[in-house]
Amino acid sequence: MTTFRDHLQALESDGDLLMVNDRVHWDEEAAVVAAEALKGGCGALKFVSTPGKVNLASGVYAGHAQIASRHHQPWCRLKNSLNRDGSDYIQLLKSLSRRDTRKLADVAVEDPIATIDPSLAPTSLGLPTIEPNGRQLITLGSLAVEHDGITSWAPVRGAIHRRSRLRLSIPKSFVEWCGDSRRTSVSLGVGAAPHVAALQGWTLDRTTPTVPEIAAALDGTAISDIDGRMVPTHAEVRIDGSIIDIDDGVGGPVAIWERGCEMAGITVEVETIATREDPVVPFVPLGEPLTDDLHLTALVEAAALYRRINGYWGVSPVSWIRLPVEGRLGLCLVSSEILYSGFEWQLANVLFSFSKYFDKVLILDEHTEPDDLARALDDMWVKAHPSNDWVFSEPNAPAASTPMYRSNGETGSRLYIDATWDPRWDEEYIAPRVTFENSYPQDVRKSACEKWAALELEEELNE
Repeated sequence: MTTFRDHLQALESDGDLLMVNDRVHWDEEAAVVAAEALKGGCGALKFVSTPGKVNLASGVYAGHAQIASRHHQPWCRLKNSLNRDGSDYIQLLKSLSRRDTRKLADVAVEDPIATIDPSLAPTSLGLPTIEPNGRQLITLGSLAVEHDGITSWAPVRGAIHRRSRLRLSIPKSFVEWCGDSRRTSVSLGVGAAPHVAALQGWTLDRTTPTVPEIAAALDGTAISDIDGRMVPTHAEVRIDGSIIDIDDGVGGPVAIWERGCEMAGITVEVETIATREDPVVPFVPLGEPLTDDLHLTALVEAAALYRRINGYWGVSPVSWIRLPVEGRLGLCLVSSEILYSGFEWQLANVLFSFSKYFDKVLILDEHTEPDDLARALDDMWVKAHPSNDWVFSEPNAPAASTPMYRSNGETGSRLYIDATWDPRWDEEYIAPRVTFENSYPQDVRKSACEKWAALELEEELNE
């Protein structure tokens, strides 16, 4: 099990966590610094001097833009936080696509680490704001409700309202599942597994309340019983209260996962707040490039598509699917075997029908590597002729939910690009990839490698 605090310590040990020792105020300043760090491709941040009860962290599940970094993959922090250190992207995708569950009866119920502080009010936590004169935001939280003996967790985004209340945005399907259940807990500073499980449970087209069971199978997430509700044991902050109102939505900047499902708004009356000693709460500067919510949503959506596509034809032709965070999820990359002529057209249309996030699909050969974004974009130009292999639909397709253009919801065209070799071609007519191994004889390669090693540049690059 990797708790949020364990993850921060691992980032620090890897040199991927920067300490911001200067005093930074939670009112806009922290969000501005966090946004610039993401744009600059630096490590995750921990703010060690802020005015509130909690310290803040940012970028803990985000990553470097792959176009700008050759040594760090965008999903590395998220992969490590799920305790998948030795896994590559495809293994991670397969693991999440299985959506394994573990019976809560087999999970030991522990005492919560956080203890109740009667003197705390929500506004004294010092959660960050993004907009001028804005309210303190909850951007990486999970909400727990027990209904008919079953506890489920939902992803949540919202703000502190009127000092003792929270105005929260959650998936509408979760509200409908809750029925008349009103007692709730909001957990902040939890590991990646509860976040991933909550997104898998309630933001996809097939919803399920077995979220704690998914989190337990993903990373052995420990649970605690709070008045019959099962919550993550190691949460840095837990806010207990009651849902007193349900309406159509919550304003303010939205998380990217909200764009993929129908949302509802709730008002929670806060009753008690529990914190760990020296609590640290992660946050997201919503709306900025490369944020944590983009990475979490990209991985969950790609795993869901991978699961559905590889069961659609009764075979498993797809090697991997990826929604690059660099393109704000508006582009879907899929590496697949082409089963027959015209298969690429069917594949693109099935992907469009299963997801609201993107309006562009780039189909790549089955041997293309998911961690080589430059090669994928090269294939888009080298293998795909714009007049034959760039296929636009009629301009009546629904607008994708994540791109910045066509944000008014008007219809337009979708595009799929076939960057694969025609399956009807004989292999002898397909040009080999231009690589170091394919382009030079073995003796030349050996000599080049020896001379490169003599320069001792690898150590400097790694530093």
